[in-house]
Amino acid sequence: MKKFYVKDCPYNLSVHMWIKEQTDIQKYIDSMVPKNSGSIFELHDPFLDLKQLKQSTDQVFDKFGWYGFMNVFGDQTTRSNEYGGISLVSNPDYIYDIPEHAQTLGYPRTNLPADFLYLNVGLFTELVDKNLDKQFYNICLEQGTHLGFKFLLDQNGIDYTTYKHLVETYPNDTQVSQRLIKNSYTDTWSFNQINQGAKHGYLASILKRTKRSIVRSRLAQMRNIHSDTHAKIINRFTWHRDDSWFYELRLNLSLDNIDNIFGIEIEYLGKTPFKPGHWYVWDTLIPHRPYVERKVTNFARTNYVLAVNPWFDYDKEDNAWIQNEFYGEKHPVDMVLDGDVLENINYNSLQ
Repeated sequence: MKKFYVKDCPYNLSVHMWIKEQTDIQKYIDSMVPKNSGSIFELHDPFLDLKQLKQSTDQVFDKFGWYGFMNVFGDQTTRSNEYGGISLVSNPDYIYDIPEHAQTLGYPRTNLPADFLYLNVGLFTELVDKNLDKQFYNICLEQGTHLGFKFLLDQNGIDYTTYKHLVETYPNDTQVSQRLIKNSYTDTWSFNQINQGAKHGYLASILKRTKRSIVRSRLAQMRNIHSDTHAKIINRFTWHRDDSWFYELRLNLSLDNIDNIFGIEIEYLGKTPFKPGHWYVWDTLIPHRPYVERKVTNFARTNYVLAVNPWFDYDKEDNAWIQNEFYGEKHPVDMVLDGDVLENINYNSLQ
């Protein structure tokens, strides 16, 4: 099995993108089809003590804090009061000065004004849909705002009229910085050190059942939805993509819900309300969003988001990633359904 030492990864690449360049993993990503059909999978967990898990989760927030998702635009750091939680893993070499229990809950992006997102909601949604958003942010950071707009024009993300409007509306902020990807927020595999919060109380039992190396994991909570208008605003701004499940395989456990108000919506697949005590798995590279149907007061929806590396195992002593026996042999979702990721779960295919 091949072994990749993190120290050899250049700073302009994330670890998983660097390893991608050293292997034939893309061949399998492009061609491998799971033996289990479906697009979103619901997994029942008969060994889960949901009451104990909820009690431990409340204790974790009390002991280690609650962090809202960080505002991704502007020159000031702000955090959401509605959507947040706590990081279960961290990166000791993280390039941002952020507490370890907040590291997987957003990061600042430069060279775009704070109101850019709110005044261009349609553009933001289209960038996510076309998978151009992350490249756009990086170019703004590296080369300046107007070159970011030019990138969107060249990629048919916007037409010339929109490009001209953006250039005339927003100044060309060129306070650029070196592009450091390794140990940044997008370096998913470098969030691999288990935080104390993840080991607290009943949460430790989930770690013991997990068979693969854990990466970007968190407790995610949605709260303070005081009006239907507020709910609509949140739903508009939560569309996003994550890494493919070949790189970051997420199992999303619902701890609580009320009247099916909370769930996940996946592009072209519609909405799936969360059932407490059930895990959900889908390809997170597809645009998706957590949603709330309407206002709900005095209630917080909490999910345990367990993210693992399906085809590489982490060697902490050597700070290295090693290809495992599933590499190129078994689709990540089949690994989940066969119990190769988390012990003792049963599944249903919902779509």
